[in-house]
Amino acid sequence: MIKRIITAAVLIIIMALGIWFQGWPLRIILLVSMLMSTSEMYRAFRRINYDPVRWSGYVYCVLAVLAQAYYATLTGGVFAAISPPMFALIIGLLLAMTVIIFKGKVAFDSLMSTVFPMLYPGLFFSLIIPLQDLSTRTASTLALVLTFFIASVNDTFALFIGLRFGRHRLSPEISPKKSVEGSIAGLIASVAFAMLAPWVTRLIAAGHPRMSADLAASPLPPLWAFGILGLIAGGLSQIGDLVASLVKRHCGIKDFGTIFPGHGGMMDRMDGILFCGVACYVFFKIYGL
Repeated sequence: MIKRIITAAVLIIIMALGIWFQGWPLRIILLVSMLMSTSEMYRAFRRINYDPVRWSGYVYCVLAVLAQAYYATLTGGVFAAISPPMFALIIGLLLAMTVIIFKGKVAFDSLMSTVFPMLYPGLFFSLIIPLQDLSTRTASTLALVLTFFIASVNDTFALFIGLRFGRHRLSPEISPKKSVEGSIAGLIASVAFAMLAPWVTRLIAAGHPRMSADLAASPLPPLWAFGILGLIAGGLSQIGDLVASLVKRHCGIKDFGTIFPGHGGMMDRMDGILFCGVACYVFFKIYGL
């Protein structure tokens, strides 16, 4: 448990620095995380003798980051109807499928194991990247804080409440240790954090001219809307955790890696955050921020 807490503290510091600086520092952090997660997913599939075309997935990861940074400049707005994440995904999928077809074999396992990591974790990562390009710096910072920390708050409360009060198994075959009681606690904590973060943002903005100007130019949604976001993002975070567990059970592994003591691999740490990021992306797009 001590190793788990120390590792979590280090990861929180790295995420906080990325959110603080944003721009290319955050893009690089996300790209490295995306490449590591994709590699772990490919390695898991190779354990059951699938044969993914790994290099096409790595090309997609790089393209996803570059598309978000330079897409509008390079296309001149000609393809504005297609978002950078979708543009990168289309190119990545076409590349992967073309390479597999040219093998000349009926290799459906190769196709599935190549394409799946492009969607999860790939596409989900690519939806987090645009959150730093919202209408104002304040909105971007809040969106990133919610993306990275709703899932962490959810996990923390679900773990400790589940250990203490868990009696009913949530999904015994996929993840035997998760409990209904822990899940409910995680959802409540997610809603509370999702409402607390914008409330604190408004509080800080009252004494900060630039943040005040940001909120005047692009007002934040009401707190009740953030509460709904917390509920949905918290629920999706738990689903993301279970999806990752489903892959691990299928591939016969306990963790995706060992890079983070007490946590496992990058995918073991990012599984819920990625699903949470989808909810935040949709939420802030709906409100036009």
